[in-house]
Amino acid sequence: MEDYSAPKKMKLVGDLFKKYQTLFKPPQESVEIACVGVIKKITGFDIPKESVAYTVNTKVISLNLPSVLKTEIKFKHKDILQELRKQLGNKNAPETIF
Repeated sequence: MEDYSAPKKMKLVGDLFKKYQTLFKPPQESVEIACVGVIKKITGFDIPKESVAYTVNTKVISLNLPSVLKTEIKFKHKDILQELRKQLGNKNAPETIF
């Protein structure tokens, strides 16, 4: 009874991985999949994953789409990047979409 202490507060599962978000960079394909999802969510355009390419070193997303779609996506450029920062973290999120 002398060594008894009250139970500790439970940790949230999402908090367990926060330290790893700052240490590791997400793989290229996971960024591409996240980008496709965010573009679908914000603009409503369903683009194929094969048309998105991500360069890890420069943090640039390249879209191989018709110019009409690219122009529409450029209108929501800031919103898309902001949503990607929420999902991937500030350090790992892409900086530009071409």
